[in-house]
Amino acid sequence: MNSFEAIIEIQKQLSNLEHDYWKDNVVFSLNWWFLLVLLIAPWFIWWKFVDKKNIKQILLYGTYIMVVSSTLDDLGIATALWAYPYQLFQVGDRLNSVDLTALPILYMLVYQYFPKWKSFIISSIIFSFFYAFIFEPFFILLGIYRIIKWKYIYSFPIYIIMGIVGKFFVEKIDKVSKSY
Repeated sequence: MNSFEAIIEIQKQLSNLEHDYWKDNVVFSLNWWFLLVLLIAPWFIWWKFVDKKNIKQILLYGTYIMVVSSTLDDLGIATALWAYPYQLFQVGDRLNSVDLTALPILYMLVYQYFPKWKSFIISSIIFSFFYAFIFEPFFILLGIYRIIKWKYIYSFPIYIIMGIVGKFFVEKIDKVSKSY
């Protein structure tokens, strides 16, 4: 058997183990219900508060955050920096409730309520501190997030940079779209 075939065989075994673990320990647990609510409920709150005149720009920013956070999450999992013992879905390794809801919605609210660069950067630093040093430890306390080779301090600048690059990106796209 060549090495690629061996990888496929190990992936099959891993998939079976992950399915059994998810079925026996995760689905319908208290943490699973928490992740389900976290995936759905914030969107209703966001819809109530979102500035509907600027919804396209805000959603573009949120989509950027979703793509970047999902990609970074995949990289962290693939390189064994962290893991998620509890996941909403058995397929995939990332924490979708955070990558697709909690994180983008919080970023979108910061983006909407702090449109000027100075206030945006200050609020982004505060938000990043809150997320890195309060949310992440809370998810560890719940058993949803497990750090393997990572520290909270590493997350802090990443959250800041992610928000700033996203704002820069969306503003450039908005400027280009207004020139046509």
